[in-house]
Amino acid sequence: MQLDADICYAALLKRDRRFDGQFFVAVKTTRIYCRPICPARTAKRENVTFYATAAEAQRGGFVPCLRCRPDLAPGSSSVDAKATLAKRATAVINKNWRLGVETLAATLGVTARHLRRALHDELGIAPLAFLRTQRLAVAKRLLRETNLTVARVAFASGFNSVRRFNAAFRQHVGHAPNTLRRP
Repeated sequence: MQLDADICYAALLKRDRRFDGQFFVAVKTTRIYCRPICPARTAKRENVTFYATAAEAQRGGFVPCLRCRPDLAPGSSSVDAKATLAKRATAVINKNWRLGVETLAATLGVTARHLRRALHDELGIAPLAFLRTQRLAVAKRLLRETNLTVARVAFASGFNSVRRFNAAFRQHVGHAPNTLRRP
């Protein structure tokens, strides 16, 4: 991610909480890196470098500030890893609801088991159930807005069989897919 130094420095001057965890400020003269909300005196513009992650700042040879604890910034600790993975997974699913769980996990660079665990812990739902919900939402929209046959809607919305589509539709919506058609 490319950071705009002027925007980052302006956020640093204001101690803007919206940027907490979005970038980190490394002070060249002290070799310390901080969060943009750090209460320490703001360094001169020419003495600071901006990093997207705390890990990048550490690789650059900087040590964490003891006042603002940049290792505890939102999204930077391992505690936030499941939440981040769940957020990424839902974003990928929203863009491509046809993916299977194994393909989705491979796309995200994790195992299917880890993906299932993360989504269950964060959203309380299995990846397959989330995928099915997205597919049914697409199917409802297609049934209302197009003249496609139910079979074509089933396949277009990512189901591999009309029978499974009908069963899922009846289970989640409570009636047959044809009932959504406008007369």
